[in-house]
Amino acid sequence: MLVFFIHGVATRNAEYSSKLEQLIKTEFSHREKKNPHFFPGFWGFSSPDMRKIWNGIDEDLEAIKKKDPKIDREEIFRYRQFREGLFSQFLGDFFTYMNPDKGREIRETIAQQLDKFIKQNPNDSELHIVAHSLGTVILWDILFSDRFSAEDPALSIRAMIREFENQTDVKPKHQVNLSSITLMGSPILFVNMMLDVRPEKVNQFADSYSSEQPLRWLNLIHPSDLIAYPLKASLPLAENTYLKFEDEYLLEDANLAEKTVRSLGLTPLTPLAMALGSSDAHSSYWNCCKTAGLITNNILNQRKVISQNLLDIVIPHLEQVKGMTPISKFMGIGLNDDHSKNIWKGDLYLKFPDKSGKIYLYINPLKVHHVYVLDSDDELQFGGYVGWIDQEGLMQKLELIRGLMINR
Repeated sequence: MLVFFIHGVATRNAEYSSKLEQLIKTEFSHREKKNPHFFPGFWGFSSPDMRKIWNGIDEDLEAIKKKDPKIDREEIFRYRQFREGLFSQFLGDFFTYMNPDKGREIRETIAQQLDKFIKQNPNDSELHIVAHSLGTVILWDILFSDRFSAEDPALSIRAMIREFENQTDVKPKHQVNLSSITLMGSPILFVNMMLDVRPEKVNQFADSYSSEQPLRWLNLIHPSDLIAYPLKASLPLAENTYLKFEDEYLLEDANLAEKTVRSLGLTPLTPLAMALGSSDAHSSYWNCCKTAGLITNNILNQRKVISQNLLDIVIPHLEQVKGMTPISKFMGIGLNDDHSKNIWKGDLYLKFPDKSGKIYLYINPLKVHHVYVLDSDDELQFGGYVGWIDQEGLMQKLELIRGLMINR
């Protein structure tokens, strides 16, 4: 198996994928599978030097302050760090790629690296592509755009993929089968308004596969990642398509700061939570055990339980419900008799698909909502309650959890 990475914005280190590679290797070892070969495609050297741009901005701001020392730079140019850390880096690299000459240079680099990777492993014919951020857009463009001339490196890349052999006249010596695609933090939904790739192009490519061996396509979305969006509903695939597409949400906070702000449940603090979490969320895929598990599932065509079980994912989200009072604050880890009775008087709300636990919901005569999370041995792992004012928030959270698990 060959796993080829395509990085996104603001990546200047060719070792960007090393942590994720190690996590994937760990997943393979848990499943007693031989490790795939990895190749981190790298085009970051083609990106502009954003430091020069921001140095110029700082000089302009400093010149204004010299004219009027009373001016506060933070007032006339707000959120500078946020602008530079996320939007500037993304837009800078995006406009670089959309420049005809620079874009061709980037595609040429990727084509040379993929060709080298395939030639280094002549006995491996199964290719899996993992792309992040702008890298997902570049992959989408390479595979499906009609905007390229016959000499563009994009067509050389297509020629290396056996499923394209009826759509190109180029016949390289070595070809591979594209078995899976995993997108992380992808803005394709909006960028395609410019690229204008039609669903027919995707369906045409999917026709090269079969019902026994469909193309597996996974789109990973961190809830706090402002760059990442679902694609399934906006990608009208043919009814009997051989493309198995799924959007998958990573149910977690980007960092402790975001978790703390969100746990307060105050709507006015939402922009602060967004600012604290969005940048880390966009880069978090490369260091995430759950991401590695889902990528491994996609590569191996499995629905195996990922390393972090669902029990561990659910509890932090229940803790964040506004008005939630954990029972452990008053009685330690165990249950008293009243709460033990509540569980069995309540309704079994949800069994986790990975069999790591279950949720019970009990509503007492005063409309106080109690929620209990038990593990696979029926031991309490979380218990808490909310008053009637906050019951809607609890039910919304429970429905979100149910919806995220229903397709597992």
